[in-house]
Amino acid sequence: MSGISSDGQAGGNEYTYTLEDAVFLKNLCKRGSSRGVDILVTSQWPNEVMRYDSTNKIKVGLNMHTNVAAWLALQLKPRYHLSGLEGQFYERAPFRNPVGNDSSLEIATRFLGLARVGNANKEKWIYAVSLTPIDKMSIKDLMQRTTDETQCPFNLVELENILFKNKRKPEENIQYFYDTNSPEPEQVKHKKRQKIEFDQSKCWFCLASPSVEKHLVVAVGNSVYLAVAKGGLVDQHLLICPVEHHQSSIALPDSVVVEVDKFKDALRSMYILKQMEPVFFERNYKTSHMQIQAVPIPLAAQKELKDIFRDEAEGHGFVLEELESHNRLDQVLAKGVPYFCVELPNKTILYTKIQSSMNFPINFGRHVLASGPILNLPDKIDWKECVVKKEIEEKLVASLRKAFKPFDFTE
Repeated sequence: MSGISSDGQAGGNEYTYTLEDAVFLKNLCKRGSSRGVDILVTSQWPNEVMRYDSTNKIKVGLNMHTNVAAWLALQLKPRYHLSGLEGQFYERAPFRNPVGNDSSLEIATRFLGLARVGNANKEKWIYAVSLTPIDKMSIKDLMQRTTDETQCPFNLVELENILFKNKRKPEENIQYFYDTNSPEPEQVKHKKRQKIEFDQSKCWFCLASPSVEKHLVVAVGNSVYLAVAKGGLVDQHLLICPVEHHQSSIALPDSVVVEVDKFKDALRSMYILKQMEPVFFERNYKTSHMQIQAVPIPLAAQKELKDIFRDEAEGHGFVLEELESHNRLDQVLAKGVPYFCVELPNKTILYTKIQSSMNFPINFGRHVLASGPILNLPDKIDWKECVVKKEIEEKLVASLRKAFKPFDFTE
């Protein structure tokens, strides 16, 4: 973002940029399935960038900081943010960006102010960095914290109150059911978007909800819990669910994704003792809270498992695509898109987007696993037909807590 901010006003000239320019750039970067931004370059320093940085704070001469650059940085969450207009070298301690309602990754930003070329004080005007693109990095590496990290110096509510005044309010914790890649408000100002508030107190899977059946819970982590599936296909059929309300795995904050993976690894270790391995599947369709189903199958039943899933899908009129090993699901599926995915014991992931015209079978994953070549339990396809009394469920949960205990990382 080159030039000087015109203080949020419309217009300007070839040497300035407007708030509308920053909004346009933000929207451009948010489209598609990109994981985030590696480098943001702005002429001006973002306002309040030195807040909370007691170690490296410096006195600046021009002090031409701007709220627009701060707002843009907070929206894009770049790994590196470079500015040069102050003409002084400043390397800020990294700060961790807060996760917003967009469920973006919890990425740390490193701000660098560069000095002028050939300056008399011989301050750094060039900076070298070996950078792995964000789309090629593991979530664990992105979450790696440093000892000098500070909290984020920018406050979204403060910035939006200053910049947008009555034109825009900070986002509220409300679920919106519309395409996040749809045209911007200027293009659809005559269309009213449907806004629906979700009552989390009535959610069957939010752990704080009075509706959840807590006697089915096996283990609880910081952000994720493990529970027995009601009307399970087999006794060790389990659910991995976020403690708080998240609709799908591709919308999870990165810290929650890491804990989901820990539960998966723990279940693999538990199941292998019984000569079984898990099949994980998720249906983000006609459901409001993410559930990853974990169903153990015998080692011998893994033969041609991928082909069985694909053949069943073709029989229902859709195709299961194989996710390439270097990709993640959130790179091929946009947030809010209905989908089905299954992770096989060898960690191959198959997925499909559920189209509105598609007559997708609700019990597809369960139906395939119940088939003859795998578990051969054709009478257990419908979970409602498999529900048992609460007393039996409690005994089953007690047994599974004991079996899971050696692998329980939450204790």
